[in-house]
Amino acid sequence: MTGDPTVLAAEPLPPAPRLDRAAIEQIVGSGRHLLVQGGMGIDASDGLAGKIAAHRGPRLVGVGTISAVVKTEAQLRAEIRRAKQESAGGYFGVNLMAAINKGDFERCARIAIEEQVSFLVQGAGISREIIRWCRDGGVPFVGIVSSGRLAAMYEKWGAEWLVAEGAEAGGHIGDIGHPLPSLVDEVVAATSLPVVAAGGVDASDVSRFLRQGAVGVQLATRFLACSDGDVHPAFKAMHVGKRPEDVVIITSCVKGMKARAVRNAFTDKLARGEAVPPRSKRWYFGPDGYEGRKSSCIQCLGEGLCKCRASGFKESFCITDALLLAAIEGDTENGLFYTGQSLLRIPERDVSELPSAAEILADLEAQLANDAAAAAAAPCGCAGDGTSREALA
Repeated sequence: MTGDPTVLAAEPLPPAPRLDRAAIEQIVGSGRHLLVQGGMGIDASDGLAGKIAAHRGPRLVGVGTISAVVKTEAQLRAEIRRAKQESAGGYFGVNLMAAINKGDFERCARIAIEEQVSFLVQGAGISREIIRWCRDGGVPFVGIVSSGRLAAMYEKWGAEWLVAEGAEAGGHIGDIGHPLPSLVDEVVAATSLPVVAAGGVDASDVSRFLRQGAVGVQLATRFLACSDGDVHPAFKAMHVGKRPEDVVIITSCVKGMKARAVRNAFTDKLARGEAVPPRSKRWYFGPDGYEGRKSSCIQCLGEGLCKCRASGFKESFCITDALLLAAIEGDTENGLFYTGQSLLRIPERDVSELPSAAEILADLEAQLANDAAAAAAAPCGCAGDGTSREALA
């Protein structure tokens, strides 16, 4: 389990290298691009950030991301320090959602800054405070955006780079009608900041988004289905061998936002309008509960943002219960398995076939090399889809 106090180093490790605008410009100037592993759910991506951050290939520089959502202080510090130990001096950051409980948001941001991660990335709402905290603490701030307007605003406020997340993403979707290709064009046109393309991306998409002006891409779902990481084996099994009818859009308890997930008995229950009230989480957080909150509802979301809590637990569902059951227990009936649309392009059909994170990165390198070779061989100097030799070099 993540955050085991026995693996928590007594003293903080040296700072991770800063991944700011200047560092990205240097990477791109060297002919390489960013391959970012997205932060995923509650504990779903634990154990991956350092492994991806250790990758420095001929065409890609790996960037890991830790999800801070519903982590205790011990859990978050342990995960950060594990990533530092595994990253071999590479880049990794911490992902936060502005929609979570304000006290938890501030606590997790403070921990990430104290531990001196490479960057802090924030989505699911807007917080101007965190940009100031990052600036004062010497940690680059990264904004997740779903529009050019938000991109321009974050640049004005002091962000170092941006993640443009389109409608094909897993989990909560900012604008379900805004597909990633058009969003990347919009964001690149609206800002001078480096832009990473995210949402439903797999290896065959990378060259396309580099051609559109992105400095890299972010993959999350592909790394959920790999042999590395702490997430339950049944969670991984839920991400292989799927067909279009296995992916559904649900109405989340978080402000009623739309979210993409793997279809199961739980999502069918939500589709019927059945409520799933919170239950005790001491099985996971221990007798003292989550940060001292011992009741079934640990108030994980900001005031007024949880539909379940606002209804007196008579509507919607407890998101923390559902995500923990998926990631920790591997409960395929009662858990919530958020996923991106790229789920349908995962080629493996069994957990035993899943590649490691390193093998996935090697495949991405090979795909880019093949794209470059195709562009070089084409009489017109393009790869058949309009990708120029320069974009693939």
